[in-house]
Amino acid sequence: MLSPLEQRTPRQRVQVGKLNGDVVVKCNTSEQQVTWTQNGEPEPMAELVAEGRNLTIIGLDLPAAGNYSCWAGTVLLDTTYVVVSGTRKEGMNVSCQAESYHGSFHCSWSGPRSAVFRARLTRSDGSLGEWVPAAGRRGRFRASFADPSFCPFGEELRPLQLQLEGLSDNSYLNFSTQFFIRDIVRPDPPQDLTVQRRGEQLRLAWAPPASWPLPKSYFALLYRLQYELPNGTQVDKYVEGAEETRLQERARRVRISCQDPYANPAWSPWSAWQDVDAAQQSRLRAR
Repeated sequence: MLSPLEQRTPRQRVQVGKLNGDVVVKCNTSEQQVTWTQNGEPEPMAELVAEGRNLTIIGLDLPAAGNYSCWAGTVLLDTTYVVVSGTRKEGMNVSCQAESYHGSFHCSWSGPRSAVFRARLTRSDGSLGEWVPAAGRRGRFRASFADPSFCPFGEELRPLQLQLEGLSDNSYLNFSTQFFIRDIVRPDPPQDLTVQRRGEQLRLAWAPPASWPLPKSYFALLYRLQYELPNGTQVDKYVEGAEETRLQERARRVRISCQDPYANPAWSPWSAWQDVDAAQQSRLRAR
């Protein structure tokens, strides 16, 4: 059996009412006397008062939500989908992330599994973006956005505002949040990590993430190298303003991460572990 949400048609009206408030549903017809059903049932769970083409739902609650259809005998005249309003903040866990300062980012949040969501962005110049449908799976939703007015070299003077609207089987969800792109940047991992053994020393070299903006002098990165000693101990080394370094200790494997040191201190994911001996043997075979 389809849920009330799945029973909705694209052209069907949605009417939002307050919890425990009275809601008047109108039948769009010239007929003076009609009968009503809720979700196809002739005996609705809600307390109803029918008067001509109007139906009043007394004390709207979650069980009273759903499809309200008016009929002339066996002929369907009109239908309205009624939901309960509510601004839901707790439990939505909205999280946004940008890989760089290009003005594009994605957001994810939690919600009822039966819900459908759309999202809209108020950009940094104050203009309003189009509604974007969200992809959802198992109560987790995601949407991607771009702010064409965003300038990576300029100071962010006003935050972006994200508005979410959702519709579940029985509820209308409305939530908004504000943020600066500088506060949600998390770089991609550095790329092209190479390892060369020179006697007892290791020379490590790498490149910034491909998605990171240029020039390097303006968009500097702080790198965090992590290497593992033969006894399993892991050691961190930090490098800023360079894309290579040397290790005096004997390491079994290395990996690298990075962050923007001048904004929100979110480290990138780690690169894959690079086995030192395997990397050295690969270089020898390539010669």
